[in-house]
Amino acid sequence: MTAEAGPRGAASYVPHAADALLLADVWAAGEHATRGRALVRTGTPFADDPRGWPAWLIVELMAQLVAAGAGLREVRPAVQPRLGLLLGVRAFTCDRDYFAPGTALEIEALESTRDEYGMGVFDCSVAAAGRRAASAMLSVYLPADVEAYLGSLEP
Repeated sequence: MTAEAGPRGAASYVPHAADALLLADVWAAGEHATRGRALVRTGTPFADDPRGWPAWLIVELMAQLVAAGAGLREVRPAVQPRLGLLLGVRAFTCDRDYFAPGTALEIEALESTRDEYGMGVFDCSVAAAGRRAASAMLSVYLPADVEAYLGSLEP
């Protein structure tokens, strides 16, 4: 994908549902870049009412965008998005403790490395009101069969 594709509902590309889905929509801006939007809302298990979303939740938002990017690139009819694993977070910075309810967030994930086994590293950022508010580097793993992989870890 070389040109930006228009926004699509995130639910089709992320294996999350209901209150667990933080992204509103997502689009690919290129082969190695994904962008998305979210609206901070209250009344969910993740919100700290009335303050909104705590800064730590932004890491999950970034991870969902990385998952959505993988889902966008693997779109096949009648195939559910695959579950991936967040392995690590480095250099997380955030300019606030909470994101207030109603705040529109723009999220970007830029793939810096990926191997044939499903390991990848993404430079992620979140902007609020057009200004960068958070950033982090996420290490992820997208196994071909997550259930088999998780089963192999059991003693």
